[in-house]
Amino acid sequence: MLKQRVITGVLLALAVLLGVLLLPSSLFAVISMIVLITLAGWEWANLTGFKHEKPRSNFIALLLLIAVISYLWTATHWTLIIIGALWWAYALTLLYSYQGDKSFQNKAWLLPISSLWILIPAWLSLIELHAQTPVLVLYLIFLVAIADSSAYFAGKMMGLTKLAPNLSPGKTIEGFKGGLFGSGIWALLACFYFGYSFGHSLIFILLSLLVAAISVAGDLYESLLKREAGEKDSGTILPGHGGILDRVDGLLAALPVFTLGLLIIGNGS
Repeated sequence: MLKQRVITGVLLALAVLLGVLLLPSSLFAVISMIVLITLAGWEWANLTGFKHEKPRSNFIALLLLIAVISYLWTATHWTLIIIGALWWAYALTLLYSYQGDKSFQNKAWLLPISSLWILIPAWLSLIELHAQTPVLVLYLIFLVAIADSSAYFAGKMMGLTKLAPNLSPGKTIEGFKGGLFGSGIWALLACFYFGYSFGHSLIFILLSLLVAAISVAGDLYESLLKREAGEKDSGTILPGHGGILDRVDGLLAALPVFTLGLLIIGNGS
């Protein structure tokens, strides 16, 4: 399993690196739509009650239709990105109040519908970010990955206090702090690379820490979906890693917040 996981991880990282750096924006938009809207949406539908192929296909068709309309209607991009960022503030209240398996039965409608303001804003954010500077896409991907890895190792070494025991018993507050520490180091290195001024570097690091923290909410929200569905993984498309959602859950939350944050703080030098 470990060998399979490593091979899949290396191939996935290579595909992402080449795709982000080499694909033109229009083709990048199409391929990322296949991944984030079609494949991740398929898994989302399965986790939120669309167990049979026909209703799941209808769910994906509707999701794709809304995504394409949103993409072509460029005036809506930033409105939807703002909605996506604001959703995660509300999602924190849902995660905080979660009591355990099946406690969302009276809100079952919310889980499939929330794909509209999670998957689509994340995809539009990715497109906008790639069109601005592809390197920033890689920066964000590594930021989320470093936050997750740092949290894992810090939790293993020092973890005592559970962060969200009803959602992810393995996550600890100490691990969360370790994730922020690793993210801060990565953000500091990025400031040197981008040549930011001292003042802009401070703002960029604070934004990166906020985004790293929000990425945990994306991870926990997917855990909520899986717990409500009684599933361990979102899918099996990535050998040794599970499904697409298992790999992009943190990124889905990070994308609209980071992209909107960059718009607000600008690109100071």
